[in-house]
Amino acid sequence: MDGLIINVAMILAGGFTNPFGNGYYQGDAGAPLEAATACAGVYGPGAFPGFPGMLAKEVITGISFNAFGVNDRRFLLPSLWDPVSLQCSYPGYPDAQ
Repeated sequence: MDGLIINVAMILAGGFTNPFGNGYYQGDAGAPLEAATACAGVYGPGAFPGFPGMLAKEVITGISFNAFGVNDRRFLLPSLWDPVSLQCSYPGYPDAQ
């Protein structure tokens, strides 16, 4: 279910950040990657193909997460392309608890 939600979130992020096809992107303007597509599979610092990056882990359940929500809920959110720093931007990197 997490994979489904993440894919839907990436589609929505791409639509919101590039609704007219001229928003921010990575790479050549002739073949751009959208904000969410450019960072596919990147969830934390140190990510590379096959490794999502350094993520915090919830001690009791062992789930990985990178952001906190309301009532201390934990979420795994994909990274987006940051046009200012020209690299993937992480939604947050909380300390492991």
